[in-house]
Amino acid sequence: MTVREALGGPWAAHWLLLVAFLPPSTLLVLLRETVTPFPEWWWPLVSALAQHLVTAAVIVIGAAIARRVHAIIPVATILAIWALGAGLRGIVAGAIAQEVAGVDPEFLTRTAVWSIVSLVWVPPLVYAIAQFERRRLIVGALDVTEFELEHERPRASASSADVQLRLRHAIAESLAPALRDLEASLEASRTSLDRASVAELSLRLSQLHDDTADLLDSARSTAAPPPPARASVRRALEIPPRRPWLTALLVAIATTTLVVFDVWRIFGPLAAIEVVISTITAAILIGAVPATVAVVSPHALIANGQKTTVVATLLGILAATYLMLNSGIDPITWHGLLIVPLLAIGLIIASGTYLSAIVLADSNEDADARLASLQHELDALREHNEQLVDRERSRLSELMHGPVQGRIAACIMALNFHATSDTDAHQTQNLIDSVLDHLRAVSRDLAQIAAGVGRASP
Repeated sequence: MTVREALGGPWAAHWLLLVAFLPPSTLLVLLRETVTPFPEWWWPLVSALAQHLVTAAVIVIGAAIARRVHAIIPVATILAIWALGAGLRGIVAGAIAQEVAGVDPEFLTRTAVWSIVSLVWVPPLVYAIAQFERRRLIVGALDVTEFELEHERPRASASSADVQLRLRHAIAESLAPALRDLEASLEASRTSLDRASVAELSLRLSQLHDDTADLLDSARSTAAPPPPARASVRRALEIPPRRPWLTALLVAIATTTLVVFDVWRIFGPLAAIEVVISTITAAILIGAVPATVAVVSPHALIANGQKTTVVATLLGILAATYLMLNSGIDPITWHGLLIVPLLAIGLIIASGTYLSAIVLADSNEDADARLASLQHELDALREHNEQLVDRERSRLSELMHGPVQGRIAACIMALNFHATSDTDAHQTQNLIDSVLDHLRAVSRDLAQIAAGVGRASP
């Protein structure tokens, strides 16, 4: 998957993504409007919702227009759409603050901050989600391919005799019930076999004859249903962390970008420094935990990659929270209380986003290569097995033509003749006996074929 395919695909303006952005953007708006003298407490919430709706409308409409020209939106175009949405968010926020609270709208500052936050956060998140969806499809395809290989490999190692016997059993087991039913029907209608009954019996025998030919063309052994083509969320995430220090660096940059500008503006430089130090400490723990586990016990990291990531993120959040409330860099504790929720959400989303973007991209490349190799092996096995089955089916067709299909055809001819000519009761009885003899002979022939009589040598 290319960067353009990921960023310009269906997740570029997906409604689920827009909904996911609502909680963190609302917290950021609440933090920013802490010092705005709105007349009522709920005005920041109204501002946050209005900003989000305008941004969502711009992104959805812009992406819809772009898709009329491009099936996959170019990266520059989608970045411009996101930047426009972020800029309008700042304009809406400033306009509400000016009209309701009577303060300086600070359009330039608001627009610049939202644009930077959007360009730092949105592309990696869209890329990570696209890679995750790609991962589910690849893992599902791998599961299906491996399942099919497990069924093709034994067939490839089977001899001609094994294939021949399997085909014979499949045909005999399919036809035997129909033969028994025909014999029972004929026995039951010995005394009441009129022209309509003869015609019906002829049709049923014709169907049996056709079924015999069809089975020769399609006989296959039964198999269990394949696994789903799309892997579950948990199955797709069964991969260990990779490049933990790069992930930690990107988490620190993204979280700092999200929080530090507004913290500096509202609470001053000491609070901003406290945010930076707390974020760096959290990022170090997010990188150090999986890196340490990888050195001490690589197998544990492979087996418990998700748990390791969760533990690292929780430790980072706890460390950042402790520093924000107890470091003393910013002596006003309530500043930290207001900042901590946004900082924690930022660390969680950034950790999940960048870890997924890095890990899933690498894993998907490896999975693509493995899938191509397995598919090549599967195609070769299928070709070999088809040739083997076709050869043995041809041999079985020659064997079936005389004893089975020939007798059924003779019965059909006799019944058709009886249905179109004037015959007495004695002739009808002889016909019934003859047809029954032929059907019993067919049953015996099928039993002998299923038992391997006249089996082709391997």
